[in-house]
Amino acid sequence: MYKIRLFIAAIVTTVLFTKAVAQHYVPAAKGSKTELKFTYHKDDLAIKCSLGAIKGKITFDPKDLKTALFDITIGTAVFNTGVTEWNKKLKDESFLNPAKYPVIHLKSTSVTQDKAGSIVYTIHGDLTIKGVTKPVNIQFTTMPLGTGYIFRGGFNISRLAYSLGRKDDKLDDPVSVFMEIRTEKK
Repeated sequence: MYKIRLFIAAIVTTVLFTKAVAQHYVPAAKGSKTELKFTYHKDDLAIKCSLGAIKGKITFDPKDLKTALFDITIGTAVFNTGVTEWNKKLKDESFLNPAKYPVIHLKSTSVTQDKAGSIVYTIHGDLTIKGVTKPVNIQFTTMPLGTGYIFRGGFNISRLAYSLGRKDDKLDDPVSVFMEIRTEKK
């Protein structure tokens, strides 16, 4: 009888400890995406650029945001705008320059929840593009998916602050960024 109680206590302790530890995830190859949207001055014309693979690690437990961490990279070598001339332009050293800067890096410093019970969170962190690091706040939603999560969010960046093109490119300075990261348990 004593051994049975000890065995049950060990199982309960293991289950409680496992639930108290933050979960670690990696971006899934399928379904994760990042898009940049460039727009022309005074036009409705927009160029969407779908970037390459998202890699890295995510630690997330909605009940313990002190342990949350987003440390991801987004490949710049493979992308598509759907327009051949724009694909060439974005590979140029004045834009993404993937030969010199193969990844964009996002690392959180903290994660906060919009309000108790909400699925809306904000990543506070640093975004590095072309060797330039700036603080960002990215509001996103999260939903459980299988053994992982889907994180979706959008934000704007100053393309000129990150040296994405020149001032005389006839493009608006803010660039819209949309990210959808589907994760798998690590």
